[in-house]
Amino acid sequence: MPLYGLFGEHTVESCPLYNEKSRRAVLSINERLDDVSKKHSVRFLGMYHSALEHAFVWVADVEDAHRLQRFAIDLDVASFNTLKIVPLGTFNDLVAACKRIESQSNEQF
Repeated sequence: MPLYGLFGEHTVESCPLYNEKSRRAVLSINERLDDVSKKHSVRFLGMYHSALEHAFVWVADVEDAHRLQRFAIDLDVASFNTLKIVPLGTFNDLVAACKRIESQSNEQF
């Protein structure tokens, strides 16, 4: 399946470390994560957070971005975060694409 990055940001005021409502949401998210992931066929390869930046990135193996969007809404991740869903590739994918471009441009001469 394709890879997507779920990038999120929140304000200092809504940070779960300082905001009781957001903190309770994080604890609820943690309890429901496996069930909601299965419901939407989302598999996470990594979930990373930067406390001082009030940001996170979760790397997901999922069929399409709409499925990841429904997952984020259903899980309430969007309740206190601004989210961005970005298609991802590996470095090896980039290298392969560069090689294809180079071989095509060499064939033209």
